[in-house]
Amino acid sequence: MTDCMLRSKTRWQSVAADPARIRELSEALGVNPLIARLLVNRGLDDVDRARRFLHVEADGLYDPILMDGMEDAVQRIRRALDQEERIWIYGDYDADGVSSTGLMMRVFRQLQADVDYYIPNRFTEGYGLNRDALQKAKEAGVDLIISVDTGISAVEEAQTARELGLDLIITDHHEPPETLPEALAVINPKKPGCPYPFEMLAGVGVAFKLAQALLGRVPEEVLEVAALGTIADLVPLVDENRILAALGLERMNRRKHVGLSALLEVSGIEGEVNAGHVGFSLGPRINASGRLDSAGRAVELLLTEDPEEAHQIAKELDGMNRERQQLVEMIADEASAMVASEPDRHRRVIVVAGTGWNVGVIGIVASRLVEKYYRPAIVLGIDEETGTAKGSARSIAGFDIYRALARCADLLPHFGGHQMAAGMSLPAENLSSLHERLNGIAEEWLTEEDYIPLTQVDAELTVQDVNLDLIEQLEQLQPYGIGNPTPRFRITGAKLGRMQLIGREKNHVKMALEQEGITLDAVGFRMGELAEEIAPRSRVELLGELQINEWNQRRSPQLLVRDVAVPHLQLFDWRGNGIDVSRFDRLIAAEDALFIGNRKEQPDLYLRVQSGSAVWKDWDEIQSPAGSGMDRTFTQVVFAGLPPCIPIFERCLRSQTGLHRIYFAYGDAEWDDGLVRTPEREHFKQLYAALLRAKRIDLRRDLEKLSRVTGLSKRWIRFMMQVFDELGFVHQQQAAWEVVTPAGKRPLTESELYRKQQDREQVIERLVYSSYRDLCHYVSTFFPHEMKAGGTENGLQRENSRNRGLPAAGSSV
Repeated sequence: MTDCMLRSKTRWQSVAADPARIRELSEALGVNPLIARLLVNRGLDDVDRARRFLHVEADGLYDPILMDGMEDAVQRIRRALDQEERIWIYGDYDADGVSSTGLMMRVFRQLQADVDYYIPNRFTEGYGLNRDALQKAKEAGVDLIISVDTGISAVEEAQTARELGLDLIITDHHEPPETLPEALAVINPKKPGCPYPFEMLAGVGVAFKLAQALLGRVPEEVLEVAALGTIADLVPLVDENRILAALGLERMNRRKHVGLSALLEVSGIEGEVNAGHVGFSLGPRINASGRLDSAGRAVELLLTEDPEEAHQIAKELDGMNRERQQLVEMIADEASAMVASEPDRHRRVIVVAGTGWNVGVIGIVASRLVEKYYRPAIVLGIDEETGTAKGSARSIAGFDIYRALARCADLLPHFGGHQMAAGMSLPAENLSSLHERLNGIAEEWLTEEDYIPLTQVDAELTVQDVNLDLIEQLEQLQPYGIGNPTPRFRITGAKLGRMQLIGREKNHVKMALEQEGITLDAVGFRMGELAEEIAPRSRVELLGELQINEWNQRRSPQLLVRDVAVPHLQLFDWRGNGIDVSRFDRLIAAEDALFIGNRKEQPDLYLRVQSGSAVWKDWDEIQSPAGSGMDRTFTQVVFAGLPPCIPIFERCLRSQTGLHRIYFAYGDAEWDDGLVRTPEREHFKQLYAALLRAKRIDLRRDLEKLSRVTGLSKRWIRFMMQVFDELGFVHQQQAAWEVVTPAGKRPLTESELYRKQQDREQVIERLVYSSYRDLCHYVSTFFPHEMKAGGTENGLQRENSRNRGLPAAGSSV
């Protein structure tokens, strides 16, 4: 988004879709045109593929024998079963590897095989097959090893297995190298020449296909384990992955799997389990075991049939996950401090390293840094004994981190990965050179716009478009994940109604969007700051996800807000609240904010601004003959004090051409000290006539009587006497006033005091006692284009709180 007065945090990019294709799908499938559009957005523009996507069935799984090497593997495994040979399942320590191991172990135990499993220790053995483990297998009497989620690059290890007399079947899903290991069978849908119709399976998906081929049927009893690994490994949830995830979640919701049910319980997941629960709650707890210690406990959770044991292991994994979270927080804080200390060095690519950083969690830390700074990030742990740095990389759209590392191969003895993530190890002394090299590559490949996150917008909707029926139809697209993201919609044309802070910490915001008499609730979690950034009745544009809110047996549509923009100049009415200095903290910290007031009248606010990044200007500076008193423009202006006159105020407004927000924030004392209305000429004549009759007046003694006789207020009389004195109509002798005779005719406007009071009256009428609506009208005459998106009234209707007794517009909610 550009040219917004409240800028969105990401770039919103609408997905283009062929209207003719949308109509065809909608009619053929009998679905809402929006559902058809979402299918087209996901590349499902063929009726048969779209129907298969919407109607998930086990019959949609492909024949596993189509996978190259599968038939050989099945024959060897059946021979091992017949001859009661000893079998090892060799897995990996992440959630996919643990799920793959658990799935195969369940199937082989079901087949009454002599089977065990082995997962290497991340810290002492590293990733994948290793020679020491193979030697242990030989010594343990193992005849057949089946790798899951690993092995596709184990060329040397496969040779070792042959030398030891071990038969090796490799099942994997990672990118194959140019040279494949020579094993009894290599099963990988990505393998060159493999005719299998879907190559994006997770490691557990490949293991599931092996189980399907071995059993001669769909192994429904392990579907929830297949779903666990598939969702946690972030493979695209399309085609076969979608079937495994959807059917697996369906089984998981029956709560029949002892281990997963215990993990759901300790995770606090009640009600229906969805892909988000698996990805953000179950997956991290399974991963925690391998990140901090051995992954064996996570495998045992998937295998146990004892509810007590399952609950005990689930609690252990939950505790490990909390420990993992603390480690991540600690390292992330240290890494962020490094970035903050050298911002220029990390402006294009972040590379940070620390001694003793746990290599099991640095990938998560790298992801955190990408989320925070939105730039490629590499985080490494340094082993002081070996002088080796081992790390993980996470990237952003447009920067292929694997290709970038390949250009630095002379600095990297070991590296691997893909476009968005990679792992590596290198001598710590090479870190500085690597960072410089990557910064240069980023400067070559990326533009400044690439450093702003991009969000795909599936469709643009109005409030009238949103209803329960539509949201229920959207549920046909679940489960959501990579390749099938949760649909995000841009809500336009809505006027902001009620806005309130919710939650125990009051850090979430709830908004009511109004359009043509229809209201839609929108909730932004951890977006409480919006209460101070969006003026009441603004015409907001929201990007979010549709969901059904169920409360007190009532179901209603709701928008889960992901991003917000306001495309017009906003006016905040904080008048009448006094000056609460703490309220301005965010503005004081902004370099693009200008405060205008009178430092003598607001010393606390002035000193606070002086110590921050904002700029302070006194009205005296702005009305100087030199011009506006400002040599730059600002996006936010706070009128913290009243101007001396309207022309000065208007000149100030005209000088600011790039405004996003205007704050009127002067307190009661600003206008209660002095006259509100200026006496008219007839009032002056009336007082002068009384003075002529009295000849001499002592205001200390005669003010009460003079007010009673003339009907003029005491304040007016004092002011008018000062004007007469300035014009030479009276003069003061000690405490008394005498009329000067004869007195010539002089216009009242020759009195500076009178002119200042007229200016003051105009300021008060225009800027103090005007309603919020009138204030918006007035400001819009200076910024017609900037306020047009919000209507001539800026879309804001609330009256001024001083006149109507309402909370001030734009005030904290």
